[in-house]
Amino acid sequence: MTDEDNVKTAFDALQDTLSRLKEMEHHSQTNIEKLAALWLEVSEHKEQKQYEKMVDEVLKRQNQFQESLTPLIQAYEKEIARLKANAE
Repeated sequence: MTDEDNVKTAFDALQDTLSRLKEMEHHSQTNIEKLAALWLEVSEHKEQKQYEKMVDEVLKRQNQFQESLTPLIQAYEKEIARLKANAE
């Protein structure tokens, strides 16, 4: 196998990036679920009440990250679909 066989096309690079973005989206969603559970736990314990706002802020930022991933993923999907259509 030569180096030329290992060279990725622009289309392959887009697909790889999209795959990584979707993986990050999955992990982000899992983090949101874990943070929400943690927030509930912290808010129920008096000795941890002082951390409730901090956990809430982390949860909000994770949500913002998740929300920013969605249009990026959609843009990659749209471009991949466009390239596929042009190739046909």
